[in-house]
Amino acid sequence: MSIRKRLVLSNIAMVLIPVLLFIAAVLLLVSIFFGDIKRFMNFGAAKNLDTTIINQEFTSIKKVASLSPEQLEHQNYLAAIDQKLRKHHASIIIRKDHKIIFKSSMVKQLSISTLPSFGEDDRWQPVQWVGSHHYIIQSYDFYFSNGKKGTVFIARDAGTFIHAGRALFLTLFGVLLLILISTNGLLTYFVSRTIIKPVNKLIQVAQKIGEGDLDFQIGIKQKDELGKLAQTFDHMRQKLKESINVQLQYEENRKELIANISHDLKTPITSIKGYVEGIRDGVANTPVKMERYLNTIYTKSVDMDKLIDELALYSKLDMNRLPYHFEEVNIQSFLLELIDELTFDLENENVALFFHTNISEPYRVLADREKIKRAVTNIVSNSLKYMDKDKKSIEISIKGQADESVVVQIKDNGPGISEEALPYIFERFYRADPSRNTGTGGSGLGLAIVRRIIEDHGGNIWVESKIGKGTSIFFTLKTFV
Repeated sequence: MSIRKRLVLSNIAMVLIPVLLFIAAVLLLVSIFFGDIKRFMNFGAAKNLDTTIINQEFTSIKKVASLSPEQLEHQNYLAAIDQKLRKHHASIIIRKDHKIIFKSSMVKQLSISTLPSFGEDDRWQPVQWVGSHHYIIQSYDFYFSNGKKGTVFIARDAGTFIHAGRALFLTLFGVLLLILISTNGLLTYFVSRTIIKPVNKLIQVAQKIGEGDLDFQIGIKQKDELGKLAQTFDHMRQKLKESINVQLQYEENRKELIANISHDLKTPITSIKGYVEGIRDGVANTPVKMERYLNTIYTKSVDMDKLIDELALYSKLDMNRLPYHFEEVNIQSFLLELIDELTFDLENENVALFFHTNISEPYRVLADREKIKRAVTNIVSNSLKYMDKDKKSIEISIKGQADESVVVQIKDNGPGISEEALPYIFERFYRADPSRNTGTGGSGLGLAIVRRIIEDHGGNIWVESKIGKGTSIFFTLKTFV
């Protein structure tokens, strides 16, 4: 559930839950305070508020007032009625014209001016405050035998209801306040807990990342905005870790590269230095020796130049700083042109070069011509360095594949490579000869450069070899779509 939806629902709950709880509390408290909820509900409707006994007495008094009004002037009769009513917290008052002829001692402080006028009989009047007492008054008008106006008043003590109402109001107010505080507090706690806890966790994660600690799991599984943020943090952590590992690998490679460069440059430099010292010391004292010394110095210088060029090329490839110019290339025509260029040099080395293909129609690939030419040339040059047969041969072939790629195979009949060495031949400065003998020449970067070029083309490269029979290097190129 999203944070937005959670907040909306919590706000609705903050309103709805207190209302429902308050209604339940009101019903419960009314039941406790008044026993009969229905009776309390009818408290504001005056005709239904009297108790059964008061109603009976009032009905009886009205009948007497109608049939024998003179009895309402007898004090003993009225005192008897008043005695009955007082047991039920009610009192009787008799008014004749504008004079009170009987008034119960319970309402002795009640002023005549507060009583309803003649003609407002048989209805409940608003609560009258007399001193510290509260009265609800009902009246009935009649005429005495001599024609004078008379009114019977029944005054009921409303103090019990007033006090109960006040107590109920205060209790309900306290309950409402408690419900609001409790509901809002609990909802705020639970909602904020689902937000604050992940936020604190993310703060800890950010602190760990800032301290360089990337070996941990965030562990936030929520499916909301914070969960997505946690996933983003974790993705960032993984990327940072990968980046640091790559940087460490680059640093390790750089150290290894420096060590290998030092090793491979030291040999020709030492050789050049030795021959120069021989010339200076007069060892090359004949024209033949001098020419041989100078040719050797030149050859070693050329080797150093090639090594430096390949180091520069590999460094650019390794740092992704070498630009590629991809274009649509007819692979058959391209390889045939390249074979024509290589044939002359290979004939001088007594190497036969062959080309085979099972593709009848032009097969077009997406490639950088110069880089693929460099890759094929490096593979062929590497094969030439290790040729040990009297009849030397190199075969280049291509075939299409179902996955819309073309496979190029370059096969020689050289000495082959041991199975132990096969996984490492594309590593830089690796030579199958454990002694790293440079007698065969080369920088040790040729096949490493080939692998980077093919991988940058989105292809794969692998090798198959058998000792004594030769080696085949395969690589794939994507077809042009």
